[in-house]
Amino acid sequence: MSRRRERLTRPVRRDEWELVAITNQAAKEWAELEAVEANTLARAYDQLTRDPAAHSDRQHRMKGNYATGQHEGDTFDRWQYEVTAAGRIWYFVEDPPPGAKRPSRGRGPRRRVLVEAVFVGHPKATE
Repeated sequence: MSRRRERLTRPVRRDEWELVAITNQAAKEWAELEAVEANTLARAYDQLTRDPAAHSDRQHRMKGNYATGQHEGDTFDRWQYEVTAAGRIWYFVEDPPPGAKRPSRGRGPRRRVLVEAVFVGHPKATE
């Protein structure tokens, strides 16, 4: 029997939000941040899957020119999670409309956190 070593992703529970990288760059930067800050990124992951719209010292809606963003023609409020003193995750919260039926299995309306950008260092745009 041959050995196969492939990292398995954690399943999303029904009461959790699904995290999705919406750009290749966000996925790449997520992996870079994971390489240097795995424990703090895991805590961020747990928080974002549990309650992506919570307000705290680390997690809040963005303001000014960065308050909103576009994805696939829709406008979303932009949120930020401060992973470290400099590391950031920018994301949108996509909640299905009221009454949208979510199937017990398979694809369908899900509550998703759309990760737009990940920064290992402080984002230059907001300095």
